[in-house]
Amino acid sequence: MAIDRALVDHASAHRTIVYRLYRWAGDTLSFGANEAARRTWDRGRLERAKLPCVRRPTGGRGVWHDAADLTYAATAPLAAFGDLRLAYRLIHERLAHALRQLGLDAVVAPAGRRPVTLDPGACFDLAVGGEVLVAARKTIGSAQALFGSSMLQHGAIARADRSHSLARFRLAAFAQASAIPDAELPGADQLAAAILATWQADGAVPLPAEVIGWAEHESSVHGVRYQDPSWTWRR
Repeated sequence: MAIDRALVDHASAHRTIVYRLYRWAGDTLSFGANEAARRTWDRGRLERAKLPCVRRPTGGRGVWHDAADLTYAATAPLAAFGDLRLAYRLIHERLAHALRQLGLDAVVAPAGRRPVTLDPGACFDLAVGGEVLVAARKTIGSAQALFGSSMLQHGAIARADRSHSLARFRLAAFAQASAIPDAELPGADQLAAAILATWQADGAVPLPAEVIGWAEHESSVHGVRYQDPSWTWRR
């Protein structure tokens, strides 16, 4: 989270778009920036299970980041996309295109299915419009935040349905989308290669090593917040 946030600073200073792909060292639960995590998730059970929890700088609801899945982040001056809604759709269209190159039935969900809320639940429980669906299952859900004139959008690329993992840690049961037969996506390395190829076809180039080093160094400034339980469990 701290590196993603540092890359927003880079976008503001250098007016560039950066796309980042990464995996988590272990299964992790992330909360949206304004999610009422204490009303939704059983902190005691999470701590007994030694499951790491973080609070994202972006919005939305709880997301299970499986160690076998991918997370993507896009940072950019907002002017590069026009507005947040358009950025959300354009980035998802590009990701869906990458998945189709692997033979997957990937589409962007029609907009305006239902209003976005912060009601208790998990990000992947429902598709509200604009997410990437594979064989009708929500596969990529994203969240955004605006920092001055620059934006961060990031989301989980779930290779399989992770709702059963989340269910163990809810304080109460919530209605979920109708069950859809699940099929696991290709491995994370194969997915990453397809996504990188799509970005490169649109003109993306590898980030210079000095920028990567800078972002890792600057992340220590933001890391104080994202490692602090008072931030993670602030509401």
